[in-house]
Amino acid sequence: MTFRSVYQGFVFTDCSTRTEDGRFRARVAIMSLEGTRTRSQRFIDLEIVPSQTAAIERITAVARAWIDTEIDKDPLSLPTNFSEFQ
Repeated sequence: MTFRSVYQGFVFTDCSTRTEDGRFRARVAIMSLEGTRTRSQRFIDLEIVPSQTAAIERITAVARAWIDTEIDKDPLSLPTNFSEFQ
């Protein structure tokens, strides 16, 4: 089962994998959507946790914290020599 959530216009998805000893390596994919296309993506590998529930709790906390710090930044903005329209 894959966990997916929307937070402040971003979608984050649990990409955790089970390790050989039955624990989970917590991983999250965070996407910023613009209409029907993906505007940006971020993949974050976290620590190994004892259960899938713990992995979901960890990725939710990390994804929300990352989104909160990145929400006002625009990674696609590039410097320009053009003047603004007035």
